[in-house]
Amino acid sequence: VVYPAIDKTIYNGKVPKTKIVSVKKKYGIAGSYLLYWGTLQPRKNISRLIEAFARLDKPQLKLVICGKKGWLYDQILEQAKNLGIGNRVIFTGFAPNDDLPALIKGSRAFVLPSLYEGFGMPVVEAQAVGTPVVVSRVSSLPEIAGESGIYIDDPMSVDSIKSAMEKVISLSSSERIKLIKAGKENTKRFDWDLSAQKILNILKTV
Repeated sequence: VVYPAIDKTIYNGKVPKTKIVSVKKKYGIAGSYLLYWGTLQPRKNISRLIEAFARLDKPQLKLVICGKKGWLYDQILEQAKNLGIGNRVIFTGFAPNDDLPALIKGSRAFVLPSLYEGFGMPVVEAQAVGTPVVVSRVSSLPEIAGESGIYIDDPMSVDSIKSAMEKVISLSSSERIKLIKAGKENTKRFDWDLSAQKILNILKTV
């Protein structure tokens, strides 16, 4: 297996605090928040994410959902309002690469509650920036995150998603630092030079 890799010129830990402040202001984000980014479509499981977030006893915490509109976008948007948390769920729409690292770095955690992922590149990107990741224990995600993520054991269960989010926001400072370090170490597996060398070795062997 030869993995794809991330663009380390974009996704790295070198995000100035001034950039985080300006990007948060641009998207109307105040205070602490959890982040999802990716296309808004059913397999991403955003409806259950919003429901789980509504059950968290953290009234000051925000949920930022970043990504272009996909299937059933209007229903997802309406759900937050119906659950009474419309003011705590922020839909940024599409965000350019210039803004994403700051959005990631400024968050408490990146949450990906997908029902299915072919790879899960945003997980590696978030870890490279230096943010804890919460991912579903399904399809490719355990292989990608390894021991460096917090897992949603059953993404079909709202309670399971809620439990994983509670776990990440209750990390002590030392636990959080340890998880971030493990994440950065994990990203070393996803490097274009390493992948190119593997492919060359395969071709030589063949």
